[in-house]
Amino acid sequence: MNPTELPEWQALVQRRRALDDIRIAELFDDDPRRTERFTFEAASLVADLSRNLLDAGTLQALVALARSAGLEQQRDQLLAGAPVNVTEGRPAWHTALRSPPADPLWAHRLAAERERFLEFAEQLRAGSVTGTVGLPLDTVVCIGIGGSDLGPRLVTEALGPVSRPRVRFAANLDPADLDRALAGANPHTTLLLSISKSFSTLETVENLQAALHWLKARGPDLDPTRHLVAVTSQPARATAFGIDPTRVFTFPEWVGGRYSLWSACGLGIAIAHGRLAFTELLEGAAQLDAHFAHAPLQANLPVLLGMLGVWYVNFWNAHSRAVIPYAHRLRRLPSYLQQLEMESLGKRVDRAGAPLAIDTAPVVWGEVGTNAQHSVFQFLHQGTGWVPLDILTVAQNRTGVERRLRLLNEFARAQADALAWGDELLGPGARPPHAVAPGNRPSTLISLPQLDARAIGALLALYEHRTFVQSVIWNINAFDQWGVEIGKQLLARRTQDAGG
Repeated sequence: MNPTELPEWQALVQRRRALDDIRIAELFDDDPRRTERFTFEAASLVADLSRNLLDAGTLQALVALARSAGLEQQRDQLLAGAPVNVTEGRPAWHTALRSPPADPLWAHRLAAERERFLEFAEQLRAGSVTGTVGLPLDTVVCIGIGGSDLGPRLVTEALGPVSRPRVRFAANLDPADLDRALAGANPHTTLLLSISKSFSTLETVENLQAALHWLKARGPDLDPTRHLVAVTSQPARATAFGIDPTRVFTFPEWVGGRYSLWSACGLGIAIAHGRLAFTELLEGAAQLDAHFAHAPLQANLPVLLGMLGVWYVNFWNAHSRAVIPYAHRLRRLPSYLQQLEMESLGKRVDRAGAPLAIDTAPVVWGEVGTNAQHSVFQFLHQGTGWVPLDILTVAQNRTGVERRLRLLNEFARAQADALAWGDELLGPGARPPHAVAPGNRPSTLISLPQLDARAIGALLALYEHRTFVQSVIWNINAFDQWGVEIGKQLLARRTQDAGG
């Protein structure tokens, strides 16, 4: 399928031309209820699309394109566990990790393994998991990279600080990263948690071996098996490494790394914040899954956000998208979304292997607000081009007793308004050219009710499904990442040629 050949695509070309000279401010002038009409809710999340470059007819036309491209059928296949990952011939059934599948065998397997790793987390939190000399393990160093690191690290930090057990993360091959994670740790009370789908990822294996050397050097009497845990889809490799089989937790091969935090890969989350928080994380995502599965397309939040992304990439030539969370605990969200979206959508051929004639993934970038206001917002307000933004806020902050939290939300809304209307909001009067902010720059306001596990689960599932929607329109496979393998293969060849 070439989406540009669909009549719905051509209709959007015409709508794009019609909007060329219309400003966002004029769209508000024409419809006093625009904010109400362009605000949508799903699983406690609220998204205000009103400050975007589109009218009601364009939104309907985008939904028509989604329907014509077969989104509903492909969505149903995704959620049913069909082999939608065509290049690897397997499902991308990460939703089954949080929304129990209809298949009773898989439902039992997934629930049983979830209970295993959650029970281990609770035992460790209670102090009953001890090291070689009998001291409770109170420091956990999670060693992974990519999806084995970004999602668990994001959620662990987003749910707030904890005193014990301390959960730290190391991903980079640069020794400074692992050194930072191990700094001040007591080897007798430290647990190394290796997270690797294949249990052969070079960075993870190298860091695990270095951390194990650190343990042995500082505690020569230590029994390593008392200080090692693994999460992998290849348990035989973990046990061959010397990890106790009862401390090897697994997840299915069809779970992609960037979708794996809902599985045992999220063990670090459960250790830091407990069984209840992890369960609520899954429940929040499951609520969003149900919305994606059943809400009509015209009111389906991930569909609308995904189609908005297509609108800007393919009809407005937007080559990047910014994500600005006005919550310090969500500061890693842009990095997480970079992998989710750019690894999923950065493809140059369609599902049949034919070269694409249209652009796909934009560059995703961002910074936490309000820091961004003193760095990238100059470019966003006055740069020669414009970038669509997602601006995230926490509704609870509006009524908080802490003035700084209330200011976060005020700043977020002020920036969204300034992007849309420009300096005309400051009142009449001529301004020197260097002070002019033209406005007419789009943004979407996304609000979480509070920063808890349920809301964070819904938010991450929203972005997952948003990404899938775009892949359907572009007719690409969102669930492989063959480009990632090239560097690995070249390194292996050079290492072999050099003799190790």
